[in-house]
Amino acid sequence: MSIADPPLTLTRDVERAGGDRRQLARQAARGDLRRVRPGAYAAASAWSSLTPDGRYRLHVRAASESQSTRPIFSHYSAAVIWGLPILGSWPNTVHRLTERASGGRSHGDVVAHPTRLDRVEFVEVEGMLVTSLARTVVDLASVSSLTSGVVSADSALSRRRKGRIRSADIELAWEAAMPIKAHRRAASVVAFSTDKADTPAESVSRVNMHIAGFVTPRLQWSWFDYRGRIGESDFDWQEIDHIGEVDGKMKYLKDEYLRGREPGEIVYLEKIREDRLRALPKKVTRWGWDIAVNPQRLRAHLLNEGVPLRRR
Repeated sequence: MSIADPPLTLTRDVERAGGDRRQLARQAARGDLRRVRPGAYAAASAWSSLTPDGRYRLHVRAASESQSTRPIFSHYSAAVIWGLPILGSWPNTVHRLTERASGGRSHGDVVAHPTRLDRVEFVEVEGMLVTSLARTVVDLASVSSLTSGVVSADSALSRRRKGRIRSADIELAWEAAMPIKAHRRAASVVAFSTDKADTPAESVSRVNMHIAGFVTPRLQWSWFDYRGRIGESDFDWQEIDHIGEVDGKMKYLKDEYLRGREPGEIVYLEKIREDRLRALPKKVTRWGWDIAVNPQRLRAHLLNEGVPLRRR
């Protein structure tokens, strides 16, 4: 999470220094500045270079630096600071917790979530106060779809994450958060999440396989041949000697998966790996993100490949 955010220019600071806020508006109109939120600007060139995650993160930071008292960010705003993925686009609002007894309300681009702050665990991350990773997972699960909630929860539990948490941590956070809206959906996310999904594509596939009624596969099983260890499969159905592999874009684009290698090299190594799996012998079925996120397409694809459904 050590991400360098572009510097912000706050209207408040300009006026305190004797400047004119209208100058910032004129610079924004010329295209030199980008208004991140009311009263906060960033260089347009820096903004254009940011990913959607980076832009929302800067929006949250701008809200943090603009407030007279430090807000405790929650839900989507805490998620982007923790580096948790979600499905779909980030909101154009900032989410914070307020004390239920004080009656804090939403205003402008800030959404207030009243709760008992004495029951909330929060920490400081890079100068911003955010709900704990476990509480963030629970809050997300209460406001997002089951699939998106599982994507976030799996990421928090992932063995690839530095400082990852355990399922028990999320369960405790769920209990401490009661009462919350959609608590049953949140409980379903907690129960379904795993530390064995390495990418959002795997998490989405898991949820949609379950919804479609397929036999539950094993996750991240290690395979060996006469040459030694081949690697782990995303999914496998041992009763039919069938392996499932989902190819998300991250495997070929993100540094943490490339590990200094070129995308073409990854493709080549994947081909060798698949040839070795097929020689075990195992049937190998692959699908991409476009199929993973569509329950009907995933169901049709796996049925065509012979993956069995659960017995009713």
